[in-house]
Amino acid sequence: MDCLVNNKHNVEKIIVATSMTSYGEGNYRCKKCGIVRPEIRTEDDVKTGWEPRCPLCDHDIVPVPTDEGATLNAHSIYALTKMVQEEMILNIGKTFRIPSVALRLFNVFGPRQSLSNPYTGVTAIFISRIKNNHEPVVFEDGFQTRDFISVHDAVRVMEDLLETESAHYELFNIGSGKPITIADIAQKIIDALGKKDIQPKITGKFRKGDIRHCYADIQRAQKILRFNPKVSFDDGLKELITWAQNSESEDHFDRAAQELIDKKLVES
Repeated sequence: MDCLVNNKHNVEKIIVATSMTSYGEGNYRCKKCGIVRPEIRTEDDVKTGWEPRCPLCDHDIVPVPTDEGATLNAHSIYALTKMVQEEMILNIGKTFRIPSVALRLFNVFGPRQSLSNPYTGVTAIFISRIKNNHEPVVFEDGFQTRDFISVHDAVRVMEDLLETESAHYELFNIGSGKPITIADIAQKIIDALGKKDIQPKITGKFRKGDIRHCYADIQRAQKILRFNPKVSFDDGLKELITWAQNSESEDHFDRAAQELIDKKLVES
């Protein structure tokens, strides 16, 4: 930190990778109230249905893209640390005139991610399960959505930022802008690995702190950074599966699942 504050080593630019988890639930639209942001669901909330309801009028709401102006609602230690990193780097950058940019990454996936770490991204967890002839475990009803972005697109925008002065001291969503359900992901991986005898296990159980929907509004990155994702989810998944075929993948999901039960974060 002293190196940054005093810039002893001539730091020319800082690009910090933060996370969409700091948003909490994404933006939703209510026919009556417009754009709203529901709180993180509780166990009592999901007794009447998985979908959040309007926090103002309790009517049905539908997910819409979440922009950088959305209020942050970090609800985990991970999300909190990412939020603080973002604020800290941009603050230091502005104070000491070190060009800085924050990227709120959505679900980055691709080759070389660990297939044996049960706390990593859902694509890697599912691949590890299925490669070991175990069913992928999907919480809730499987229709919760996330936004996945190829590691190649994430790295490409970081490389471009090295030569982009118009982005100094700004923050950007980096995602695909396209939601996909967790159940769909599980089935796509099963099909890609040719495991026809395996089906996703839809648990119907709620994991405390899980959001229902959040996907990126990338208009700001498109306008200022000329960012447009080039790798579709299907193409990125095909590359990941090809790489994973010959990569070590130990399935430790059951251990992680038991920890959730022991810590009372999910029902047994």
